[in-house]
Amino acid sequence: MKNEFQIWMMIVMSAFLFACDNESVQLNYLEDAPVVATRILVDGEEMIELDPALLKDTVVIPLSYFTEELQIVKLDGRDEALTGAPYARVSDNYIVTGMSGNTPFKLFDRQGNYLADVGDIGQGPGEYQSVYHMLIDEASQRIYILPFFGSKLLTYNFEGKPCLSVPLVHERVIGKLALRGDTLLVLASPQPNNFSSCVWMQDMDGNLIYEFPTERLNFDFRGVTIFSCQNEEHVDLSFWIPQAQLDSLYEVDLEKGKLIPRFTANFKGDALKPHMYQDWPGYYVGEATGQWWQSTEDENGNPQRRLAGEIPTYYIVDKQTLKGAYYVLENDFFGGDRFESPFVLEEGYFSSCLDPGELTEKIEKALRSDRLSEQMRKRLTEVQTGITENDNNYLLYAKLKQ
Repeated sequence: MKNEFQIWMMIVMSAFLFACDNESVQLNYLEDAPVVATRILVDGEEMIELDPALLKDTVVIPLSYFTEELQIVKLDGRDEALTGAPYARVSDNYIVTGMSGNTPFKLFDRQGNYLADVGDIGQGPGEYQSVYHMLIDEASQRIYILPFFGSKLLTYNFEGKPCLSVPLVHERVIGKLALRGDTLLVLASPQPNNFSSCVWMQDMDGNLIYEFPTERLNFDFRGVTIFSCQNEEHVDLSFWIPQAQLDSLYEVDLEKGKLIPRFTANFKGDALKPHMYQDWPGYYVGEATGQWWQSTEDENGNPQRRLAGEIPTYYIVDKQTLKGAYYVLENDFFGGDRFESPFVLEEGYFSSCLDPGELTEKIEKALRSDRLSEQMRKRLTEVQTGITENDNNYLLYAKLKQ
């Protein structure tokens, strides 16, 4: 009987500990936040409208709340694999680092093994100079690159060789892409005297399938920047508009063939400034005070961007409860380092490329923190031991929870 009692107690305690652990995983950082939004109907579709005046306190949310475990990948150190890119795109089995100076996009597997350069920098066939968006399509074993003011989509195989380009229905396109099977969805900033639509579907031969009516977007598109995070199954669309005005984040509904406004922030008076929205699983996030971008050039004439004007503040709204607050995002994988901007989740991942010196500094700072988990402390110590100054960049990435 004694042994049975001990076994029963062990089962009860295990269940209790599991429940406690599970409760910590389900921690709701907006539990005590006020309701800051309402649901309204627009053309029979539900939209969430935020009242920014109801935003009060600031919550600090760890990156791990939104993502799975952080992965640290040491990229191949061979000369041909070297990249100075600060960003990368991650798919199920591949990594493509961004272009940097005269270094083109580079393809790696998820273990960091170098596979190929993707095309080259230049103005010749299969070459590019400035790029707005890039997609990895594992199903067709293709990499798609959309240059600024592109009239065609550059296409490469997984050996990095140019394939037949995809003609775009419209010319001089600045925008984002989404793939649905062998159908291409283009989300573009309309160009005066060229085309008026900002969303269309086409096939890979350049034939128009459907053009979404966008007459309701009655604002001047000059200087407008297109955003589409694509963190969920549906495709989202929003804008950064230099002439500050009320606008919405849209869902591109492929079945209904229309743009459905899903979220807006009803800024009033002087509070209305240029701003952005993002669509995350379970949440909408955005800016409460706008940020003005000021373009500059470096000593080599390369375009750069920096923030000018007010320091932006950011908010988060729960799609279910409509509770919300100002928030900051901290990288708890590195001991609580706070991101300057929390808009770090795109196409289902958080990712960042660091050279060995930058990573060493971040690890040293993280190891001094008393907020680092023992598991992550062990992992960072192992990585730190293997870093040399001649290493290629390291990729940090974490998959978004759904």
